[in-house]
Amino acid sequence: MQGGSCPDCRGFIFRDGPRGGISQNIECVGCGSRFNVVRYFDHIVRVERLPREREGGGKWREDMFPRVLQ
Repeated sequence: MQGGSCPDCRGFIFRDGPRGGISQNIECVGCGSRFNVVRYFDHIVRVERLPREREGGGKWREDMFPRVLQ
């Protein structure tokens, strides 16, 4: 996620997902790729790829994490 863009489609708009501690799950609005991002202050410490919903990844509740710009 260099430069804040999606490594799959180069999109730069992300939908927030579940959060815990210093990590935040995000989903690329363009292609649906999901990542768990660990931030410490303003620095990205770690990024881990998560399975997309259509690949068996969990479903994010629309009332808590609405889809935008789709």
